[in-house]
Amino acid sequence: MIIEKASNKELELLKDANFKQNIRASLDHDAIAHILKRHGVNSVNVKNGEIPVTNEDIANYRYIINNADAIIRTLDNEDKEVISAFKQINGYAVVVEQAINKKNELALKTMYKNNGSYKNNEVYKAFSSTSLDADAKVRHRLSSYSGATENTTQKPLTDQEDLLKNTELNNETTKDATNLSPLEQANAEKLAKLESEKLQSEQEFLKTKEQENKRKEALKKKLEHERGNASNIESQTKIEVGKDIPTQIQAQIPKSRVRLNEREIYDLDYAIVKAKDLKPSFTTGGTQKRTDMNEEQIKSIAENFDPKKIFGSGGFEDLPIILHDGQVIAGNHRIQGMLNFTPKSRYIYNKAIKEYYHIDLKPDELLVRVPHNRLNNTEINNLAASSNQGRFNSESDHAIAVLSHYEAKLKELDQKLDADSIYSLKNIVAKNLNFDKATHPNVGDSNLALLMFNMPRTKTQGIELLNRWQKEFSNDIKSYEKVKKMFVDNAGSFHNLIHDMNFPKVSLNAYLSDIMDRSFANLKNYQSTSESLKDLSEKFYKTSSLEMFEKSDQTTSDISEILGGAIARFARFDDPSKALFEALKSDNVKKGLKEFKIADVTKDMFNPDSKEFKDIDIYDFTHYLLMVNREPNENNPTLKRLIEAVKDMQKESEKGIKKPKLETPSEWGENYSKLLETKKGFVENLNKPNPTTKKLNKD
Repeated sequence: MIIEKASNKELELLKDANFKQNIRASLDHDAIAHILKRHGVNSVNVKNGEIPVTNEDIANYRYIINNADAIIRTLDNEDKEVISAFKQINGYAVVVEQAINKKNELALKTMYKNNGSYKNNEVYKAFSSTSLDADAKVRHRLSSYSGATENTTQKPLTDQEDLLKNTELNNETTKDATNLSPLEQANAEKLAKLESEKLQSEQEFLKTKEQENKRKEALKKKLEHERGNASNIESQTKIEVGKDIPTQIQAQIPKSRVRLNEREIYDLDYAIVKAKDLKPSFTTGGTQKRTDMNEEQIKSIAENFDPKKIFGSGGFEDLPIILHDGQVIAGNHRIQGMLNFTPKSRYIYNKAIKEYYHIDLKPDELLVRVPHNRLNNTEINNLAASSNQGRFNSESDHAIAVLSHYEAKLKELDQKLDADSIYSLKNIVAKNLNFDKATHPNVGDSNLALLMFNMPRTKTQGIELLNRWQKEFSNDIKSYEKVKKMFVDNAGSFHNLIHDMNFPKVSLNAYLSDIMDRSFANLKNYQSTSESLKDLSEKFYKTSSLEMFEKSDQTTSDISEILGGAIARFARFDDPSKALFEALKSDNVKKGLKEFKIADVTKDMFNPDSKEFKDIDIYDFTHYLLMVNREPNENNPTLKRLIEAVKDMQKESEKGIKKPKLETPSEWGENYSKLLETKKGFVENLNKPNPTTKKLNKD
């Protein structure tokens, strides 16, 4: 069976060997039978420790050659020209040998696997000591397959070379030691076995270490991607600090102090400033960590100032804290109220300042506190956010405050959190984030902080959407709390998706803000799951490909809407948090992907569209979430249409990023892929595959 034309590398090696032109690679039954007999799963060599060659390995032998780390030209033990290709795959090397037959074809002769580096292979080492011109030839022992029969009785070891070859230690050549005595032979076998076990142990250790390094590197890249999307790290919000305003530091007054935790304690100086230089803010960003302005509070301070509520309170509740440029770190409402003082309130304020601090203020002056030491960006952000702790005007204020409070521990939370129940998961999160061992872990706040930490600020402004939907659900606060609780309780589940390297291309975190927004909307706008499903199906199934993918952000928006609908369905369960937790568990995801024929442990070599678990993307995950935890009668035409729409989105998304692994030679045209399939079928029919055999790592 002709496979393809010989590669340029092969032709170059053979160009001056007096062969005819147009050499083509071929594969025949005898070669396959020989390889499986000598090196297959049931072979004597494999029973003695050799890594088996599988049907799939043989089917892909041209891939090994075309992507070889080294190709050399040699002579076999019958003085026939041989092309030997070497490919390093993790801890072992694949060796493919071809010979020119009478039909002027480069025929597959044998294929086997060696532990260790290909550079330690006997053939490769022998060749590397010769010149690399076209006449370079190395004689080596190459088993012939013509008329070969299996001899299950091990022959006596007549020389040291045979002994080493039989025990997989053919990486070193030694002088002949003919006619070994039984004792010498036994000692040699024992030594060889010990060396083999030592080598195998070292290789397993190196392989494990290499896999762990690869896992860490892949996780690092994934975390960098996710953290890039989740820009909610409050301490990294850039604070633009302007020119210092005039201040009169009151050194005679003992310094004030605020404490964030046992590690972060800040001294504050009292200072007199001009009221006009102060810059209170009520929009999120900079030093302001609130999302709502409380007008009633401002009005109360301006018109009915009560010094007992501020002076002497200590901590953040005392006089406002500002930066040296007049920006307010803590006390925006207090500052704004003071700027709006009525004559009566101003009189009460001045009198109280005189009594408490023995200072006479001018009508345009205010007494504030400023940090004794200049603060960096992180310190400013942490102070601003912590100032709101326990004084929340809104849901979003609460979210921002807890995010700042737990930030140091959030950055250290870099491992999966194994839990067998939603209750256990919530408590594990709280335990991991609790930095004050003297206090009991706050389960609600810590899980809210973790959710916000992984939530990107998109157009729906992650944190801010809590305010908006709380207002939308003002007449049905129970439904609002149901959705919010489901997401907060599963903060650990979303965290685990980041760290689950079974699905390196999937994390809901990049979409989390939009998903949460759409989940609230879904529950608000639809009375039932079936209504939501029908509307989504009609909307996206009828949308043309061109309309859907004119803009890249539209693609994200569309899949987020469907994801939101899929997850909102869990909010209608009796126990929403538990239902979503079960759906997001790694083992359950694998089970569902396999059950719904989305992906499996290994790829189906005869189905080019099949996927391994590691290859699924957000569209496959959406497909899974739409299907999981449904009754059989729910698998209706509406659901099928929506899934088809998701698949269409996936195809459009892949158009710009998908590239073939190997270029199809132009001279073979469109029949090339058919030829590859024929080749696979040809090999497969010779011997049924063993499900326990190893899959060749093409990566």
